[in-house]
Amino acid sequence: MMMDWLAEQAAHNADGLALRFGSDRWRYADLDAAASKMCACLAAAGVVGGTHVGGLLPNCPDYLVLVHALLRMAAVLVPLNTRLTTTELRWQIEHADVALLICNADTAAIACALECPWLELPGTEASAPARQSETHSNAQFLVFTSGTSGRPKAVQLTRSNILAGAQASAARLGVQAHDCWLLCMPLYHVGGLAAALRSCIYGTAIDLQAGFDVNMVCSAIAAGHITIVSLVPTMLQRLLAAGAAPPPSLRCVLLGGAAAPPELVHRALALGWPIFPTYGLTETAAQAVTATPAEALAKPSSVGRPLDGIRVEVLGSGGQQLPGEVGEIAVAGPTVMQGYYKDVAASAAAMRDGKLLTGDLGYLDDAGDLFVVQRRSDLIVSGGENVYPAEVEAVLLGHPAVAECCVVGLPDAEWGQRVGAVVVANAGMELDVVELERACRAQLAGYKVPRTWQITGGLPRNSAGKVQREEVRGRFTVA
Repeated sequence: MMMDWLAEQAAHNADGLALRFGSDRWRYADLDAAASKMCACLAAAGVVGGTHVGGLLPNCPDYLVLVHALLRMAAVLVPLNTRLTTTELRWQIEHADVALLICNADTAAIACALECPWLELPGTEASAPARQSETHSNAQFLVFTSGTSGRPKAVQLTRSNILAGAQASAARLGVQAHDCWLLCMPLYHVGGLAAALRSCIYGTAIDLQAGFDVNMVCSAIAAGHITIVSLVPTMLQRLLAAGAAPPPSLRCVLLGGAAAPPELVHRALALGWPIFPTYGLTETAAQAVTATPAEALAKPSSVGRPLDGIRVEVLGSGGQQLPGEVGEIAVAGPTVMQGYYKDVAASAAAMRDGKLLTGDLGYLDDAGDLFVVQRRSDLIVSGGENVYPAEVEAVLLGHPAVAECCVVGLPDAEWGQRVGAVVVANAGMELDVVELERACRAQLAGYKVPRTWQITGGLPRNSAGKVQREEVRGRFTVA
């Protein structure tokens, strides 16, 4: 039987607070009624069960309504990152077989340029009927992440993945009737989407922010109604720098999205912030491993133990378990994705004997606590956003003056990491960093554009001809 979490809350918790957005308040009955109207609107545009619908929206109540309407219709939501360029979005729309885009006044200009039928909210008439496709996902969500090849992959997540994640998270964090989850992460990220859906499953409220604004987040937390907030380390750093203090009502800061420096965790705990360091991926429907504040105080470098029902192992290159040793982190359990949409090879490479091979390196101590050594060997995590070097390198190599290049992550006190690029010029040509930055900004989201550059005569390579990334990174340190 299909799970309609919103309808269930509307039936049994109609007057319960579901959503805060600025001064607006939505009860579960209000949200349910809006979802029913949205269903009618989508149906008129040609959306049926299995239709892939792209959400090109900023954080707003309409986005939450869209999520629940598509679940009710058994259609598939494809959350799209509003920070991407039209080139990046166009590829994702084509790959995910998006039949209809949903936008609003903030994103309508982008939608118009994407050559896909679109519906601008709060309107009710689409620019054209939803496209028909013979290819559909059996999941309810296609959430894009990136792979080491540099091309994004569409992670297939089901209702069951989301429900299992909600149940496992509740067992670790607890649920209270008056809970209100401050949501300042984008709904196109799995962390934001999962938090919104979990709150509905629990019958609790969310305070949805348009984005992360340090003053607005400080004000919301200080108001006393927020009990849980999801943050990436950069956000927490900015809150501490602003002098924010946690009120007694705040019982959980779920800290993830990037590796949190142990010093940051220790400092926040010392100031009274209830920090729950967490580790998860899009492929695990977000949260998979979480430490409590007491555990984080004892081991500030650890992300704790796996959630209930989730198994974490550390494997060697041959698939053997490596107790106490560094190896690849593997995750198994009911939150793990179905696979990557239309990418059989990537799915087969990521899954082995029912386990997700994360590509991340870490180790388990004798108590079973996980320590993440590196978040994917080449991955750059800047302010909670994933940047894959291959994607940036492909853009740089498209410039006629660039012969070769290497992109690496560099330590950054504010963002965790920033993007650095070493470039080699073609013979007889000169490189202009300003011109290279302009070329990157034309094809990449702003957070992917290198902020530190070096022009050199050649890249260090090993005997197999592969670029030595650590040596490249060391050049910046020396410089």
